[in-house]
Amino acid sequence: MVLQNYETVAQRLERFWTDHPSGRVSTELLDGGSGYWIFKARIYAKAGDENPISTGHAHEVIGASQINKTSALEVCETSAVGRALALAGYHGSQIASLDEITRAKARAQDPGPITTPQPQPIRPPVEEPQHGQDASITKISVKKYLKLISDAATVGELMQAAEVIANDKTLEDFQKDLLRGNWANRKIQILEATKV
Repeated sequence: MVLQNYETVAQRLERFWTDHPSGRVSTELLDGGSGYWIFKARIYAKAGDENPISTGHAHEVIGASQINKTSALEVCETSAVGRALALAGYHGSQIASLDEITRAKARAQDPGPITTPQPQPIRPPVEEPQHGQDASITKISVKKYLKLISDAATVGELMQAAEVIANDKTLEDFQKDLLRGNWANRKIQILEATKV
């Protein structure tokens, strides 16, 4: 991964304001408060424009990294702005910002567990062991987690699925990476389907 291919959100904003001194950037908190935040950012070429030239979304789990233990809300808003700017053409050779990549690397090195409170998490079905079967086989499989993700119809249901997956201590890192990728893709599909 070549970090010079990534720009910070501040660099993107600076270029945007140079090109559009009368532009506007707006953010909206879509959901949050139960262990996560979801923001939407809109970029307007002119302050009075009704339609944005681009939008961007971001999701952050409170406590998912060292910075998210204290500043998940701010990080989420900044990420949404960075993605909206990238989709408006203000990026290096990558959509993700340098800020996002740096946080992702820090998250990968953070040995602390990720725990987020959820009032009533979904309880996935557990298979009953068959005669002679090891008890660990009764744990929900990655295939069932993939189904849980694909069956989510709203961002709230998707967040509940994430909580269930995060609480499964038997998953290997490569399995978590696979599930994260599917989760992110499903989130994009849900957000695109609800876009106005």
